[in-house]
Amino acid sequence: MGNYGLDDWADVDDGGWPTLLVGNGASIAVSSDFGYDSLFQVAPLTVDDTDLFDALETKNFEEVLNHLRTASLVCEQLGHASQDVDDRYESIRDALIEAVHDHHVEWLDVDDEDRLDTIRDALLDFDTVFSTNYDLLIYWAMMNSGDPPGAGFGDLFWNHQNAFDSLNTERFGDKTLVYWLHGGLHLYWGPAGETRKRTNTGANLLQSFASGGRIPLFVSEGSWKQKRRAIHRSDYLEHAYRTFASTDGPLVVFGQGLGGADTHLIRAIREDPTRNIAYAIYPSSQQAVDLRQAEVSNLFPQASIEFFDSTTHPLGDPSLAVP
Repeated sequence: MGNYGLDDWADVDDGGWPTLLVGNGASIAVSSDFGYDSLFQVAPLTVDDTDLFDALETKNFEEVLNHLRTASLVCEQLGHASQDVDDRYESIRDALIEAVHDHHVEWLDVDDEDRLDTIRDALLDFDTVFSTNYDLLIYWAMMNSGDPPGAGFGDLFWNHQNAFDSLNTERFGDKTLVYWLHGGLHLYWGPAGETRKRTNTGANLLQSFASGGRIPLFVSEGSWKQKRRAIHRSDYLEHAYRTFASTDGPLVVFGQGLGGADTHLIRAIREDPTRNIAYAIYPSSQQAVDLRQAEVSNLFPQASIEFFDSTTHPLGDPSLAVP
């Protein structure tokens, strides 16, 4: 038995959990730097920058930068000066880069003490992994071992251009398929509007994620309706979300708060209302554990839910924490 009446993962894990939904709690287990409440709040945006976010009624960087790219193209086509638009784009892009660099753990730190291999092995226990994290930890872990690197995993970016093709999404072999429901720092828009994946590994990927004008494709924050709107704009994100919503059967939820901003995820899980759910809770206090159990039980009243201590799962092992 885990802390505060929670089960240990070993007591829950009977080998019958094919699907994992993993959220920011898994990243925080590695580094507290991922514990910021809002990327928008920690980015060094100017007053003019934030005014634009407010005017567009969003706090999603990808959405704002996409609007600015379109505006610059329109100005160019109409023969109007676009310097103000381009300056705003550069300001917001640079603020995003600085915020990510300030709050993302370094590859050399997380690669130490077999952390990435521990995460990799934990992911390989599942047939399918859905992640709402846009940081690089899961991608680093996938690529950290194997011959070739990444062996054992699939992510739908398997054509020669590392681009997503909606007509080529069938699972083959016994690979663990990984979907980034909210995008990632390693994903970006291609020249024809397609979603592509960067293939650099390790520290190089973090340092170059916004190089060449390729701003990453990720849904940073906002209401669930804003997130759903951003997902719908991308063929890859829409496919990932619809795949999640159509995946039934037992589900492990780790590090995912399922609050109001996650209503789109809650609705997707409810597509199979009587499914078995194993839900990880960080054991901070008895009161917090009891409250969380009640909240999750109310979200899925027909489901059979087992609550387990997140620190007893490999993804929440205290030894993963970077000093």
